[in-house]
Amino acid sequence: MEGNTIGIPCEDVRISNCTFNDAVWACIGIGSETSAGVRNVLVEHCKCLGARTHAIYIKSRPGRGAFIEDITMNDLEVSNTKLGFLRINILNSGLQDPAPVPGLDGIPTIRNYKFSNIRVTDVPVLVQANEIHPDKPLDGFTLTNVTGTCQKGILLANMKNVHLSNIKVTGFTGPLLSTYNVTGTGLTGAAPLDAPKVPDAVAAPAKPYVLGS
Repeated sequence: MEGNTIGIPCEDVRISNCTFNDAVWACIGIGSETSAGVRNVLVEHCKCLGARTHAIYIKSRPGRGAFIEDITMNDLEVSNTKLGFLRINILNSGLQDPAPVPGLDGIPTIRNYKFSNIRVTDVPVLVQANEIHPDKPLDGFTLTNVTGTCQKGILLANMKNVHLSNIKVTGFTGPLLSTYNVTGTGLTGAAPLDAPKVPDAVAAPAKPYVLGS
């Protein structure tokens, strides 16, 4: 709640020409502490050569509030990830704050994510982005020019203004694309996906939060 109340976001982040090999978590993680917001992040010309989870992991939960917006990643080489290339989880990542932001305001606003020119080698899942709250869908998701090999394709839920194009991967079993409550372009032929399990709403505290209390 302190971060949300003070409201000084993490913003204007640039990461370029880096090589990542992470044995603990993700190569690049955004969250789960996002209470003051994260915006305007650019990652380009990077190699993700190992991760215990996903190469890219964007995560938060209801109760954090604020936003994660304007995330752009271009020209990434991804291999040796234990779980996949990209995961977006806004439903249940991290421990709940003892004084969370209640109601709709507590669900982080997420918008404008762009991923382009991605090369993957045998990732278990290409994109796992089906853990998004239906009351705050992801507004704006672009995935374009993806090549390589994966074991499972793309899972999307609760998104609008989606644009998928030129995804040329091989080696996967099952559908390349599965969706639930998703609108946009490049979605033709998507298999149906079950609705994500939504956590209980964050209730207003019995005593209003006071900064520094």
